[in-house]
Amino acid sequence: MGYLGMAEDDDQYRVPLIAKLLHALPHYNITFHRINNTFRPSNDVYLESLGILGSIPAALLIVSLFGLLLYLLTRCCDRKPRPAHSITSLKVTLSIVTVLCCAAIGLGLYGNDDLHNGLLEVLQAGRKVDGVVSSVRNQTFILENTLTMKIQQQLTELEDIFDQKTNNQTALAQLQQALLTAKGNITIAKNAANDIRRPLVGLTITDFLTKGDQWELIRWPGTVAILALLLVLCAVLLVGVARHSRCALILFSVCGLLAVTGSWLMSGLYLSTSVAVGDLCNDPADFLVHQAPHELPADILLYYTQCDISRSNPFTQRLRESQNAINNARNAMSTVSKISPVLFKNAGLAPKLGSVNADIKLCERLLTGLTALVDCRAVHYSYLVATRGLCECGLLGLVLMLIASFMAAILLTIMVWVDSHTWIYIRKSPPVISGSHTIAHPGRSAKHDLGQMQQQAQQQAQQQAQQQLHHQQAHAQAAQQAAQAQAHMMHHHQAMMRAGGTHTLGRLPSHSSPTHLHGPNNGKYATLSKHCKTLDANDFY
Repeated sequence: MGYLGMAEDDDQYRVPLIAKLLHALPHYNITFHRINNTFRPSNDVYLESLGILGSIPAALLIVSLFGLLLYLLTRCCDRKPRPAHSITSLKVTLSIVTVLCCAAIGLGLYGNDDLHNGLLEVLQAGRKVDGVVSSVRNQTFILENTLTMKIQQQLTELEDIFDQKTNNQTALAQLQQALLTAKGNITIAKNAANDIRRPLVGLTITDFLTKGDQWELIRWPGTVAILALLLVLCAVLLVGVARHSRCALILFSVCGLLAVTGSWLMSGLYLSTSVAVGDLCNDPADFLVHQAPHELPADILLYYTQCDISRSNPFTQRLRESQNAINNARNAMSTVSKISPVLFKNAGLAPKLGSVNADIKLCERLLTGLTALVDCRAVHYSYLVATRGLCECGLLGLVLMLIASFMAAILLTIMVWVDSHTWIYIRKSPPVISGSHTIAHPGRSAKHDLGQMQQQAQQQAQQQAQQQLHHQQAHAQAAQQAAQAQAHMMHHHQAMMRAGGTHTLGRLPSHSSPTHLHGPNNGKYATLSKHCKTLDANDFY
């Protein structure tokens, strides 16, 4: 097993397939000559090639807008009504394309989340590497400062004390030689620590990490907000199609043009960025070597990016020199601590000797910590996390966003075309034929149709009530005419009886001898209604 549970087969970076495909795309300059596709963001010619790739979606935007302009010029004056089934087919087409566009936007949200996670891994791994580099710089600075400002100064003070005359010159010479040995080894250890720290002085990525955090803090929610606005715009179109709303369809036509423009421009940006990241992921170590400060040798970067056991640690030699020098200084100070108290009993050497020995032990601990820090495994693991986060998860999310924006741009263009074709044939009110009768328009809403049916039902009820009232009035007139006819008949028969001079108290003459009465219905008077009784001559006497 490798470092932190990483398998040995996965301890080296491998270029993902998607990065190879993007890196294989041809790079052309403004004169259409193919150039080197090595990732060099500081090279103007390379940036020019990325700009040319990003202009392809911009050209498609111009073509789509020109096609839409030609369509509107041919359709804006066409006011011929269309049958209901033609507008229905347009509504179904709009609904299907809108749902597909929503799916493309959802793919973009998924890709945006993948890109965000990949960039977070890059930033976190970068902070770990920056922490290791900062720790090495700090510990080497403390080591160098301890050797120079503390141990060397104290040894100089001891050297001044040891210049005094003593009776035992042989012991004094031995003491001075041990002190010189300690001072020389302290100088060697200081120089070795300085050699370790010097290449790392200009290596700082704190500013890059800070800017990356700020940029991602704006990019991720900004992208989510833009895609959410596109979803709202699609929802407006669906509502307009469902309710047959002319205003909603016109609103989408206006805002849809902005959405189409933004989608094509985002496609160009994502295409250029994807190709650039693919070029970077083809050989990220080469880019790091190229961007490294001049003080940092290339073999140091290659050692940490590859962490190959065949390569020796570039700091190992200096660390060993420093450790050997510290050990020699400690042995020399052991000799000094044995001889000096005997030769200089009243000089008060114990505190100074104790301080020097304590500082030497501190330097030994710092060197032990440095040995662990400069090991390649920790930095190499962070390097693998960063490259895989960017080139696998992040690049995949970026490509998904590219595909989503490209699909959304095409579908939004189709939606604007079909929507502009639909709302032109929607009328606000249907044409009137006669009276209260109108032709049912295919665009009338269900609510309007229900109100019209209720109005027609009320009119029919009023007509029936008026007819029933006229019928009752006719019955009343017929009854009045019948009463008048009865009165007239009674007066007529009374006059006849007085004219004949005879009058019987019994049966009427008609009872004894039937007499034919002149007139229609044999003397009977028909009524105007079946509810009125038919009158004859016997009813009057």
